Amino acid sequence: METGHYYINLSMTTHLSPSEVTDRTVYLERYRAIAMGIFESYPTFLLMILVRWFHGNGVDKSIVAAASQGGLLFSPILLFLSRQLRWSSPKILSLLVALSSLSFFGAAITSDPLLFVVFTTLGILLPATATPLTTSIFNNNYPASRRGQLFAQNQAIRIGTSVLFGALAGWLLTGRIELYYLLMITFGLSLAAASHLIGQIPGENASTPPAPLFSCFRYLVTDDVLRNTTISWTFLGFGNLMMVPLRVEYLANPTYGLRLSEMEIALFVSVLPNVARLAGTYIWGKLFDTINFFSLRMALNISFMVGIVGFFMTSNWVALAFSALVFGFSTSGGDVAWNLWVTKFAPEERVADYMAVHTFFTGIRGLLAPITAFMLLEVVSIHALSWISAALIIFATLLLIPVRAVARDKGIG
Repeated sequence: METGHYYINLSMTTHLSPSEVTDRTVYLERYRAIAMGIFESYPTFLLMILVRWFHGNGVDKSIVAAASQGGLLFSPILLFLSRQLRWSSPKILSLLVALSSLSFFGAAITSDPLLFVVFTTLGILLPATATPLTTSIFNNNYPASRRGQLFAQNQAIRIGTSVLFGALAGWLLTGRIELYYLLMITFGLSLAAASHLIGQIPGENASTPPAPLFSCFRYLVTDDVLRNTTISWTFLGFGNLMMVPLRVEYLANPTYGLRLSEMEIALFVSVLPNVARLAGTYIWGKLFDTINFFSLRMALNISFMVGIVGFFMTSNWVALAFSALVFGFSTSGGDVAWNLWVTKFAPEERVADYMAVHTFFTGIRGLLAPITAFMLLEVVSIHALSWISAALIIFATLLLIPVRAVARDKGIG
């Protein structure tokens, strides 16, 4: 007889078979992807509103820009609290997204620049802290044989929705920046819808006993695969994230002689990468399910390196377009690998712990890498910096070779 799953859905307990759990999660995630795709268009618009309506200073802009990375730093704390409460992952995630929704409604009604920064920062930060719980939901509710593909299908919906809504919101605010509150209300409504959908996802109440704060980091000592993969990912992350903010710098700063229009910059930085990201998502999802993870990660690393070096070493339109497409294609694989990689080798009861470690270090490099890049740009050229990035990525890839061998001997990956 097939074993079912019990889950807490607000105040109801329902018995579902594993296949029904998967089907229900896929159905709900499909619609949540639309809601979150609307919300995830926020980076460009929040900074635009801060600059053109609130006349925010550099500190204001940097706080909002760093909010999601800051949220990742708090993920071990949220994991600790969730274990204390013994709530299911969907219930906690639903609550955090609901609070995020309220934050954006607050941003819609305030006329104070400081409060706008506070509300929007909280609205971005809260869902980011719950990333380990999201991965835990995917691990529990999606079968391992199709986990990458199911994740990729919903990710493609998120990307497509974000691109379309971004274009619509850009049209709305063009020459009408004072209507920014309508955008904040829309973000609040989309998050409210996402919170409702998450609350319906099957999920068991936490059975893992409460553990000391930051206890998840002990697995860096006891699990050499986690430790060495995290070290490799840190070098890769620095190499990649250093160059992300420099794409606009390279195309827009007259120092580099490209002299592109705003539309041309958007083409190379946003439109082409997102088109390739959308096209590549299912391909990488399928590969995640069918090949060794560490081989996949090394292929992704090389792809990122080609996209980065090619972009910063040319002023030719064709070469820029090709590099932008390669970078976007690599990013689609990065989305899948970053969100799901711990499910390949973490014990069932440790998936959230391993992901909390991963997201914490992602937050650190996400905050430090852009700062490091602009500091280095004071002493080296942007072309030299792209080669430094490439060297870091190559080093990260070489570090994975022995990790793959160890993982293979353990029968994981």
